[in-house]
Amino acid sequence: MAAAPTLDDKARFEIELEFVQCLANPFYLNYLAQSKYLQDEAFLQYLEYLDYWRQPEYVKFLIYPSFTLNALDLLRQPQFRQDILSPDTAKKIMDDMLLSIQSPKEA
Repeated sequence: MAAAPTLDDKARFEIELEFVQCLANPFYLNYLAQSKYLQDEAFLQYLEYLDYWRQPEYVKFLIYPSFTLNALDLLRQPQFRQDILSPDTAKKIMDDMLLSIQSPKEA
């Protein structure tokens, strides 16, 4: 029988959930790039660790799973990590995201 989650387990889950959901925000990705987090090997390894959010028992907690998981994919790409340094790139991604969630106009 598995042990019940401890307070530390719950806190870690909440912190990681909040952080991984922040990755769906291109302006936050730009902040991470500008702050040089995306050049830190330990941080990149942490992003790899967060891939567990793809599992069904975790993905159900994400508000925007497609945006969040897509960001994890993009952050693996060195070219994207360079491109997201630009606020213009972040704005274009945000604009594209907003367009994708708008309901189609009725004819």
